Amino acid sequence: MDRGKILTFALAILLAMGVYRIFNPLTKFAPDPADAAWSQAVQQSRDSGKPAVVLFSANWCPTCQSLSQSVLSRDDVMEELDDHYVFYVVDLTDPSPAVAARARKFGVRYIPQLIRYDKDGNETARANFMDADQLIAWLKAGE
Repeated sequence: MDRGKILTFALAILLAMGVYRIFNPLTKFAPDPADAAWSQAVQQSRDSGKPAVVLFSANWCPTCQSLSQSVLSRDDVMEELDDHYVFYVVDLTDPSPAVAARARKFGVRYIPQLIRYDKDGNETARANFMDADQLIAWLKAGE
């Protein structure tokens, strides 16, 4: 491949990444004065020095129920979450206007949506449904 094609390819990738970030901005796990429980989870993350995982889920969502019943209920998954993360669930079953606004602000278009944050509250990754082994590997990648 000649140098011009490589440069064109590299520029196309950078442009695609930029467009992706415009429509999928990285989010911050930061206090929200309008939501005491959210702010408490943020403070717990800061105080413990642990990163956080936020799950957007709903009772009416079959995939969310499967994640809850077959993955999050496993002892090894819960041990990984409890030992290394602050875990917070945003329930979209019957969302209040504030909860619906949070989902929009965080770019949640599909549920279940897991967002992983580092100990400083910076988004590091997103995922949807995973089996237990995949979720544990995903969590370990963010420690």
